Amino acid sequence: MNSARIEIDLGPRSYPIAIGNNLLPVLGKILRSHGMRQADAFIITNPQVGGLYFDRVRAALEAAEFRRVVRHDIPASEEGKNWDEFSSTCAALLKAFPDTGSVPLVILLGGGVVGDLGGFAAGVFRRGVPFVQMPTTLLAAVDSSVGGKVAVNFGGVKNIMGIFNQPRLVVCDLDLLSTLDPREVRSGTSEIIKYGGVCSASLFEQLERGDLEKLLALDPTVLTDIVAQCVALKARVVEQDEFDKKGIRNVLNFGHTIGHGLELSADYALTHGEAIAIGMIAATRLAVKLGVCPQSFLDRLQKLIERAGLPISFADQPGLFDRVVRAMQMDKKFRDGKNVFVLPTTVGAWQQVENVDWALVHEVVRSVLH
Repeated sequence: MNSARIEIDLGPRSYPIAIGNNLLPVLGKILRSHGMRQADAFIITNPQVGGLYFDRVRAALEAAEFRRVVRHDIPASEEGKNWDEFSSTCAALLKAFPDTGSVPLVILLGGGVVGDLGGFAAGVFRRGVPFVQMPTTLLAAVDSSVGGKVAVNFGGVKNIMGIFNQPRLVVCDLDLLSTLDPREVRSGTSEIIKYGGVCSASLFEQLERGDLEKLLALDPTVLTDIVAQCVALKARVVEQDEFDKKGIRNVLNFGHTIGHGLELSADYALTHGEAIAIGMIAATRLAVKLGVCPQSFLDRLQKLIERAGLPISFADQPGLFDRVVRAMQMDKKFRDGKNVFVLPTTVGAWQQVENVDWALVHEVVRSVLH
């Protein structure tokens, strides 16, 4: 059986990420073996994932003597990651567990939307109850389920309301990815290409050599290997900069400044991964124009993104450029009116560049809108 275990060392907030196959049937045993003694569980999921897996999760928990297992659904799409759904989730938690003596274990069964909103709700209910991430998308498995950033979108700004809240455990059962729509698998590869592009030349080259196609086909050996590599890369970054105060964690935002702006401004016509793919192209074009990155890297990146079936541009529409620029100006990395961009310098390396001429930024944004 293909399996891996990555430890993320954050002192008293440390936790393991278990990656493998056929983990769902023994979920209850895994939770108990990691010291989770709660009698009750609150499962936050969405209608699609819940329809596929909730009954099996409940059976696995009941086999480990969980007394009550409550399900709460939120929408699967990014539009559902909003304050109203967050408030409804908190209300559902309170309704299910009104007694202050009852502390449920919250299990987040889904992709990034479930993980972000659910982790935020778990962090504020009774000033924090324990939670476990159980990612069901490739993107959540390699990125959003690890690191403790949980948030909702608010006021037209992505992830602007949130906290840092680390899970007790991440259980990544790769079998759950088998029911994904192919578009969602492609979307997940975008974050994997990101890790290779700015964190690991060896991963980037592995994808170039043909493992990208094996990953898209969900080949079990390649899937386990690459998910474990990405999780380990993110764990090492988060260990150095858990609360995103030192600038180290900014590396994880390659492609996200322009990508997030486009994702929001296009009213979520793009998946997160598709928007980040376009954002990486724009950021790398910016790096080439600034002379910090060779054209050869842009060519390699674009070829890999296209092989993944991901877009490198988005159809322009009236007002879209202005909306993207406005959304970018709300980026949480920007300080004192200065923009901040994570730019690749060569395969597997990056630098942070501040106060880039806005005319250049506008030029690369326009270059991906046509």
